[in-house]
Amino acid sequence: MAQDRAEGVERVLGRWRARQGPLAARLTAAIRDAIAAGDLWWGRRLPAERALAATLGLSRSTVVGAYDQLRSEGWLESRRGSGTFVSAAATAGAAPHSSATTNAIFSRMIAPAGPVVDLSMASPAGDQEVAQAARAAAPDLDRFTTSPGYFPMGLPDLRQAIARQLQRWGLPTLVDEILVTTGCQQALSLVAGVFLEPGEPALIESPTFPGALDALRAAGARLVSVPVGAEGVKPSEVRQLLVRTQARLVHVTPTFNNPTGALIPAEERQRLARLAGEFQVPLVEDQALADLWFGSPPPPPLAAHPAGGLVITVGSLSKLLWGGLRLGWVRAPRHVIARLAEQKVVADIASPVLDQLVAVRLLTRADEIGQRRRQQLQARRDLLTKLLTELLPDWTWRLPEGGVCLWARLPEGDARDFAAAALRHGVALVAGPQFAPGEAWTDYVRLPFTAEASQLQEGAQRIAHAWGQFLPGAARPPFYQRAVV
Repeated sequence: MAQDRAEGVERVLGRWRARQGPLAARLTAAIRDAIAAGDLWWGRRLPAERALAATLGLSRSTVVGAYDQLRSEGWLESRRGSGTFVSAAATAGAAPHSSATTNAIFSRMIAPAGPVVDLSMASPAGDQEVAQAARAAAPDLDRFTTSPGYFPMGLPDLRQAIARQLQRWGLPTLVDEILVTTGCQQALSLVAGVFLEPGEPALIESPTFPGALDALRAAGARLVSVPVGAEGVKPSEVRQLLVRTQARLVHVTPTFNNPTGALIPAEERQRLARLAGEFQVPLVEDQALADLWFGSPPPPPLAAHPAGGLVITVGSLSKLLWGGLRLGWVRAPRHVIARLAEQKVVADIASPVLDQLVAVRLLTRADEIGQRRRQQLQARRDLLTKLLTELLPDWTWRLPEGGVCLWARLPEGDARDFAAAALRHGVALVAGPQFAPGEAWTDYVRLPFTAEASQLQEGAQRIAHAWGQFLPGAARPPFYQRAVV
């Protein structure tokens, strides 16, 4: 594996020795240019210095010097115990300002716009009522503009509205048990900051949402992964890992894991909740996609099964309403909410009042909005699966019962190589390794069905065209004739 990785980088670098200057400078420039060109993609693991030196016929110190220079410039980043990776900040051909741990999905959000069908984002556009609710909420500001405008816990009306939403999920909740956050990403970061010290182990699903990986890494956690199956993680495997690693925090997504769409059954949720009490370890359940079911409503959250342990529920209004509102929440016992609120004040003092007023209005119509969103996403899921069946019959996936994406397996090849090839054909995808702590899921890509139907159609055609070029001898869709630039 190490030798293959080194030979792959050698092929990408080409005739790098023909450049001017000392060997280390030539190697540094060649790697930098390969990253800027997209030939070494976001999150790609580079070979160890010794392996690359042997393949290129260099001294190890030459490769070490090149890697160190690229780390200082932000092109590369080191991950403890894992190796050296291409920094996600090194994107779109622009030199990053500093080393970062941002995943490729977030990186696409800050990359310059271009002629690309972006299927790296798994977020739908705002509901049709968002703009109207924003206009109607503006007069409500009169109640608050006579104050400084800081509500670190969140507006009482919004906390009450979120508590009612959780009640509909089968989770009785008091207002004092809710903290409003600036998105679910902040909720995860606050929880990680309160319960983890640098170097402590944290148990997380594989695959999982890259933002959760980022939040735990930022807290300095040592990540331990538990595999996600057709019905999510197995409590027996979680238990074994808790015994072996003594993890200080567990993060799971029981309702429509992102990216697999897996749904943990009700009886397994009870077993998971009991583990929090048995091991006295905080269990964080991510319910960001809980409103997006297509058949029957999902079982109640883990926190609805109290078993003497701490279960913290986090969620978001982004998928139901609109990501632009940047509103999430944490549901936990009062004393935990108080600790998290202290962290939030340091992070951003408080979430925007106007956004919260808009959300209050929208949540009064949560049932209608939720039904509309589910119908929209189910239709797009069905369209995408139809397109993939026609254009890429050798690809495989499980049809999710909810959520926002398909987790598709390639019949051969490395998904990171294919994602780079797809980008050259005008479609942005995220490869499987971005969704795991280590080298895993190299033959998977995530395919969101959140975009408009026309974008899904165009994106699927570009993916099929890229796949035809990626595999020698593969069939090419005869009807796809437009050049993609």
